[in-house]
Amino acid sequence: MNKTAMRAGYWSAIIAIVAFVAYIICFIAILIMEPVFIWTNMENYLSTVQTSNQFFKHIAMAFMIVFGVCYVIQLCSIEEIADASRKYYALLAELFGTGFIVLISINYFLQIGAVRLQINAGQTNGLEQFVQGNPLSVTSAINMLGWTVFFGLSCLFVAFALGNTRREKIIKYAFLANGWMMLVSAIAYILDIKIILILTMYLGMGAAILTAEIALCKLFKDLQY
Repeated sequence: MNKTAMRAGYWSAIIAIVAFVAYIICFIAILIMEPVFIWTNMENYLSTVQTSNQFFKHIAMAFMIVFGVCYVIQLCSIEEIADASRKYYALLAELFGTGFIVLISINYFLQIGAVRLQINAGQTNGLEQFVQGNPLSVTSAINMLGWTVFFGLSCLFVAFALGNTRREKIIKYAFLANGWMMLVSAIAYILDIKIILILTMYLGMGAAILTAEIALCKLFKDLQY
C-alpha cells in the first residue's frame, strides 16, 4: 500500500473538513451581518455589494476551492486502496471529480477576481451574466453544473469503488446519499424548485459530506500504519 497516498488522503481529509466547516461559519456570519439578498436587477446588486461587507463571501468561496482540491486528492488515495475490480469506478470518480473542481473554481475565481475588481473599478457593463448572485447568470449555471452533476456523479462512482469494511460502508453510504441528492438538485435547479435545492444542496450535502470526510480521515489514518 502506498503510504504517501494514505498520508495525502489523511491530510486532505483534515483540510477538507476545516474548509467545509469554515464555509459554514462564513455562511452563518453573512446571514447574521446582512439581510438575505434576493436578486432583482444589477443596480440593486451593485448597491448591496457597495454597502455591505463582502469579506466573508469571498473567503467562503476560497474555502470551497480548497475543498474541491482536497476532494480530488482523496479520490486518488481511494483508488490506491480500491480492489482491482473496483478501480474502474475510482477512475471514473476522479474524472468527474476533476470536472467538478474545474467548474466550481472557474466560478469562484471569477467572483473573487474579475467580478470583484470590475465592481471596485466601476466597470460593470456586461457584468450581469458573470455575477453568481444572479441565479440566471452563466457563471451560476456553471457552478451548479459542477456541484450537482459532476460532484454528484463523482460521489456515486467513488461509493462503488469502496469496500465493505464497517468504516468504508459509512463512507460509501454517505457518498451515495450525497450523489443522489446532487442529481436531484440538478433537476430542481432546472425546474427552479428552490425548496428542494435548500434541502439537498445545503442541509443534505452538509451532513453527508461531513460524515464522509470524518470517516475518510479515520480510514486513511489507520491505513498509514
